[in-house]
Amino acid sequence: MKEGVKGSEPRVVVVVLNFRTPQVTIDCLHTLAEEWARWPHFRVVLIDNASGDDSVPELERAILAEGWGPWLDFRALEKNLGFAGGNNLIMRECLAAVPRPDYVLLLNSDTLVRAGCFAYCAAVMDREPGVGAMSCMLLNRDGSVQNVCRKFPRPDRETVRAMGLPWMLPAWFRWADTEDAGWDRRAGARDVEWIGGAFLWARTDALERAGVFDEDFFFYGEDCELCHRIWRSGYRVHFDPGVETVHLGGASSDGKRMRNRTKEILTWRARFLVQEKCYGRLAALWIRGVYAGVFAVRFGLHVLRGGRRADPEKYEQLREGFLQVTGPLKV
Repeated sequence: MKEGVKGSEPRVVVVVLNFRTPQVTIDCLHTLAEEWARWPHFRVVLIDNASGDDSVPELERAILAEGWGPWLDFRALEKNLGFAGGNNLIMRECLAAVPRPDYVLLLNSDTLVRAGCFAYCAAVMDREPGVGAMSCMLLNRDGSVQNVCRKFPRPDRETVRAMGLPWMLPAWFRWADTEDAGWDRRAGARDVEWIGGAFLWARTDALERAGVFDEDFFFYGEDCELCHRIWRSGYRVHFDPGVETVHLGGASSDGKRMRNRTKEILTWRARFLVQEKCYGRLAALWIRGVYAGVFAVRFGLHVLRGGRRADPEKYEQLREGFLQVTGPLKV
């Protein structure tokens, strides 16, 4: 294996990115240590994405104290490469390695892996060679099901969603709900259009054909676009609820680490970039225009109903939304 991916020929390389959440990441690593004791066929590469806080010394102390060195490689980056760039660093190393691992797991630092998860996923991928990427069942902190499976935001779906029609007239427009809420995630395994990047188990052969993350995405959207390429390359994307992982959610992008306005801008940028990458520049321009029109209409109606005097918070929300989708979307 290439230097930095420890051990000899691990079947799976697990990539975990830390950004200013050292204790959350340490909690995740504890569950990985327990998993490695059960199924020692993976190695972990932990990346600190230029946190600029006490993350590096805290993580180094935990790794040394817990004796995680045999299965974990820790790297501290000097520049924040974003979610796409940080994961790509290791995915490219895995693809260049001789021999290379069968699989790469992209795992959020705010996850807690349940017992037997990795062996189960490896077995699913082994018997399903046409699957390029999969996810297991993700649970919220309270044990409720977290939606990891969604439909692609095709321009027709995104247009209808922008107008709110799947929720106002569900009998006619439920087909446009990209949350794909019409089936029970616990009912059984099935192919899906795309899965989130919190737990994305990818076949290295599929990554070689489809490519790694597009680094035009800094945060949000890269998982959707990658799954789109995996399907186009001839592989399938799969969901199997047979094992579980808890995903606490939003740890690296909460209000203490990322301003709300920054999150909103990155979300809009990702939404339009997915359109451009998957469906073309005209699709991106169309969807941006649709959202601008929707905000303009809603803002105008709000002004007629009293505007800032009646509800100043909604007034600013609609005004800011319109300025964001029509502006340069720069952080």
